[in-house]
Amino acid sequence: MEGLFSLLLLLVLSLAAVFFHLIRILFNSPVDFSLDWNLFLSWIPLIVAFLADSLTKRYGQIPVILAFLSVTWLAFFPNAPYMITDLAHLTVDYQRDLTWHDTIMLFFYAEVSLFNGLVSLYWIHRSWRRVFSKKTGNILLAISLPTAGFGVYLGRVKRMNSWDIIHEPRVVLDQLVDSLLDRTAMVLSIEMGMLLGVLYLVLWGVIRFRIRYSKKNQ
Repeated sequence: MEGLFSLLLLLVLSLAAVFFHLIRILFNSPVDFSLDWNLFLSWIPLIVAFLADSLTKRYGQIPVILAFLSVTWLAFFPNAPYMITDLAHLTVDYQRDLTWHDTIMLFFYAEVSLFNGLVSLYWIHRSWRRVFSKKTGNILLAISLPTAGFGVYLGRVKRMNSWDIIHEPRVVLDQLVDSLLDRTAMVLSIEMGMLLGVLYLVLWGVIRFRIRYSKKNQ
């Protein structure tokens, strides 16, 4: 029920973001559903992590299944922080109403997408710690953060997407090798990883405090 409530809340936030887009369309602007598509993609790692958390909680030690779900999760996880880079599309005109609407709309989409990513990170991290060990779970967490930043680089700069892993694996491998020493890739990987890490620590701290406070008052 706890997980379902979180999904429901995030769904409401996602619909609110789409409502902002509908208002934008009413301004007679060209219809562009790329924001909605990107928001949808941020739901994939959330659903995968929800399944991983639910299955490991119910069935316990299922390392093979969790490993498969983890790889799938990691392939789509960069789609969540990716929407932060959509803020680069802003065209600034302080006397234009749409400037302020677009600023709020893009931030709202990025915020909801980031919420999806952070919640999915919490669920998959909890699954790792439950099935493997706390140390292994924390190591996998540390690896996933800059990896997500590198995935954002591949999506924004190299214009690749998660589906290319299936459709064009050779191209993905070539791009990975070519980008390993790219300075922009390193900067984006490190800084995006730091951003996700700080936000996740806040989320983790709030949740753990709530759990300990509830147990203390039982």
